[in-house]
Amino acid sequence: MLRKVSLQSEAYGSTGNIGENFRRLLGAPALDAVQTVIREAIQNVADAATGSAGPEVFIRVRTLSKTQQMALRRDFFSSLPEERKSREQLQQFLERANPVVLEICDFGTSGLGGPTRADRIPENEYRTDFIDFLRNIGTPRNVSHGGGTYGFGKVALYRVSRCSTIIVDSLVQGGAPDSRRLIGCHIGSSYEVPENGMRRRYTGRHWWGYADPDDGVVDPMLDADATKAATLLGFPERPNGRSGTSIMILDFDTEDLSPELIGRKIVETLLWNFWPRMLNDTPPAKRFSCRIEVEGKPVAIPEPEEMAPLHLFVKALRNAEQKNSSDFSKIVCQRPQKHLGNLAIEKNLKAPRENIPEWESVFPPVSRHIALMRPVKLVVKYLEGQSFPDERIEWAGVFVVDGDEEVERAFADSEPPAHDDWIPDNLHKGHAKTFVNVALRELKQIAFNMGTAARGHAPQSSATPPLAKVASRLGAALAGPDGEGAGPVHKDRSTNGKRPLRAGVSKPVFMRLESENGQILAVFRADVHQDAQQSGLILTAKASVAIDGAPANTIAGMASMPQVVGIRGAYGAPSSKTDRLELNGTEGTFEIVVRMPPDAAAIVEATISTGGQA
Repeated sequence: MLRKVSLQSEAYGSTGNIGENFRRLLGAPALDAVQTVIREAIQNVADAATGSAGPEVFIRVRTLSKTQQMALRRDFFSSLPEERKSREQLQQFLERANPVVLEICDFGTSGLGGPTRADRIPENEYRTDFIDFLRNIGTPRNVSHGGGTYGFGKVALYRVSRCSTIIVDSLVQGGAPDSRRLIGCHIGSSYEVPENGMRRRYTGRHWWGYADPDDGVVDPMLDADATKAATLLGFPERPNGRSGTSIMILDFDTEDLSPELIGRKIVETLLWNFWPRMLNDTPPAKRFSCRIEVEGKPVAIPEPEEMAPLHLFVKALRNAEQKNSSDFSKIVCQRPQKHLGNLAIEKNLKAPRENIPEWESVFPPVSRHIALMRPVKLVVKYLEGQSFPDERIEWAGVFVVDGDEEVERAFADSEPPAHDDWIPDNLHKGHAKTFVNVALRELKQIAFNMGTAARGHAPQSSATPPLAKVASRLGAALAGPDGEGAGPVHKDRSTNGKRPLRAGVSKPVFMRLESENGQILAVFRADVHQDAQQSGLILTAKASVAIDGAPANTIAGMASMPQVVGIRGAYGAPSSKTDRLELNGTEGTFEIVVRMPPDAAAIVEATISTGGQA
């Protein structure tokens, strides 16, 4: 058992406090609660990284064991707040049959160091991580080119807790006498308690730890006691001085998702926001090493370079950094003259995605976005633009703010508390506001023009921009995961078995690359459905060069064009070694094989003929 853990409920000071409105300081983030908490917590990890190796991130969702639940009830939360709603929320969590927690842990970071009292800071002490995170509200971080303000984003931690409570375990780098610290915190509603004929007011913030015998203020458990409490509650171990912080969010709101889907949602959020820091060529001091575990099972995290559509953003980022792409440009302010940042755009065939229908995926079905980021290489937001006329082709851009101190500070200061946007109106009139306004105006125009310019291409146009090599045009999109291959069509249950009015074929979707006798073959998939009369007789496929999202059948200077060289059926379905296939009423999934020229990407059109001609 632990020493007696005390509860301190924060009373209003004589000069006032912020109170329960603390919960509103995050504003209205664009992401949902789970995505926001992952984003905010990992941004703080980035700022706390130390040394030559990047931080390790461990995110875990688990059900507490009976022993851990008993330790919470008996040792930690033996005293509960007087305020009715706060008390009931904690009681409900402590009495749940299967209490679930979310833990966000980091290793190889500085930990929450400095004094533990906001009003007691030694003269020569400049480190205030602990009080900034657990005591003060909205204190800015003194990190050059950091992720943003430190204090506000922590509100997100309480939003995904149904009892608005967290327990924080931190090992401070450097091995000081009080280097291991553990404390609990709850944020509830403000309330009043009668006292000596007066109304004693409380802010709604509560702490659990060890009470100071002199003034009753609750401080964190330290050293051996903190280590013992962390072990009892199942926090990850920190052997060999692995400094950092673990945050346990109690009564995690799973939104009734299965463990598998929770894991996939966390993976999506991590990748979508932090892929620039997870690349294989990210400098070691900046690279995140991430692990995710749900109910004891590890969750695989794909490499961003090989996951659609992130692979396009990865290429765009590298081009923006190297400044050597044909789709590279500088964003410049004319008055005053200032380089604001670099933009690069990558275009390619759309690679297959895995559908996740249980929630709205953060990954767009068709990429048409510019990732906005400051030099710290954390994605602030994705600026949406126009898609190409043929949505089987997509594009992705990356804009990186220039590292000039004045420019970088302008964009940092324009961010709201959730760090998920650039808002010029957050700035006073002056150069900083001009920089952000100009950049956003230029980027929005470019994003809009991407799709509208492609819509002006005539199908038979011979005047086209230079074509990239097949490796860059096709790239990871064509080297992605294999499709399921040809097979039977699974009928849509919503049709109740009724046949469509007309025979038809879906738009061919790229699946994979193959090699045959030194030639590159691209395999596309199309689904054929028949009407009640089985009138679909002939399937015809035609390949065209893909130029900025529109097909072009003739290109000046090209030695060869893509050509359909076969259509494959399966399970006894017919096949052909030409661009035509006699169906004779057959339906199902067919593979269309295209011989690729060495310097272009292709798209495929398919049609069904109900007569003797295609």
